[in-house]
Amino acid sequence: MTIRPKPGIASNQWPRSLWILCTATFIIQTGYGMILPLLPLYAEQRGFSLPWIGAMAALYALASFVGQWVFGRQSDVIGRRPLLLLGSATTAIATGLFILKVSPIAYLGFRILQGLGAGAFIPAANAMVGDLVDDARRGSAFGLLSSASMAGFALGPFVGGVMSNIWGLRSPFMLGSALAFLSVLAIQRGMPRSISTPNRDRAAAPPWHAGGSGLWRIYMMNFGWTGLVGMYDTVWSLYMKSLGASNIIIGLSFTFFAIPLLLSNFMGGALANLPSRRRVLIIYGSALNAITVVLYIVSHNVWLSIAISVVEAIAMSLIGPALQSMLLSQVPIAWRGTIQGRFQAAGTLGALVMALCSGILMTRDIKTPFWVGAGLLVATTAVFAYGRGRTQDSKANA
Repeated sequence: MTIRPKPGIASNQWPRSLWILCTATFIIQTGYGMILPLLPLYAEQRGFSLPWIGAMAALYALASFVGQWVFGRQSDVIGRRPLLLLGSATTAIATGLFILKVSPIAYLGFRILQGLGAGAFIPAANAMVGDLVDDARRGSAFGLLSSASMAGFALGPFVGGVMSNIWGLRSPFMLGSALAFLSVLAIQRGMPRSISTPNRDRAAAPPWHAGGSGLWRIYMMNFGWTGLVGMYDTVWSLYMKSLGASNIIIGLSFTFFAIPLLLSNFMGGALANLPSRRRVLIIYGSALNAITVVLYIVSHNVWLSIAISVVEAIAMSLIGPALQSMLLSQVPIAWRGTIQGRFQAAGTLGALVMALCSGILMTRDIKTPFWVGAGLLVATTAVFAYGRGRTQDSKANA
């Protein structure tokens, strides 16, 4: 199922399927971004205690972990397109279920279903980038995909914040579900079925030691870096509320983070096209990221915290495309989906751990989880940077 650009496509053009993938990602992320800032507030309104809010984020992460591990492998066997469709449809159904007036426990089940949808979509989407684009432009391609995601994430929270103030907290879930179904249509109608053709030569899964210690250090790096996502999913909205932010400002805080990340991803992706730069980008970007997390602790002003988040967005743009490009440069074509699933699962496991810890730690002080998140990122970056046999890019795509 190796997908190559059609003859006649100029080297500076992207394949059509990459644009479809970016469009679908933008649509689904817009819907997700609409509800993410409001989930802790919605759960609080429905009677959840702070530890239960952390558990809701943790269950999403756990379901994503299982889904990424299982569905990443399946994208190598049956193709990327079926998994993209499954992930989008599952997300649409799960998001729509939140509008039902049911027991608070049921919302935990809906969150699990959302996690499984993400677990199907994300590894297939990232593996498809490797299928469509060669290593020399892969950093830019990942920057483009990430920017599409961040464009949705920039628009979604603002729309969700406005809708929640006018029509209540349930309304963004209705529109979010509709947008996820629109993503299904974009993939179904716009992405050729040839992308879903299975390759039976890929029946054997890669062994656990595939890629050596360098690949495992990439997993560890993603564990610590993505662990911050679990922390922010649990803490950020309540942290901003503690500083005096309204629902609209909380939604805008996500938008103000996403817009600079969207723009700087193009820069980070272009820098990551050169293999020799990737390790340096990851290390320095992580150091800057850890500093911004600590700065949130000393901030007592809503707009200062938003300004810090802009700097954090730039730091993250240095890490993401470089880390993804380094990963795929070490993975044979036949294993891309499986290794992407393991890589994403490692990050989701970090998010799960940090969501659980944050739900407990913030009962003492809303800022305590930031100390733990910064410490975890520093520790995993040190393992990545200074472990024996330092991680290097190597051509494994032939």
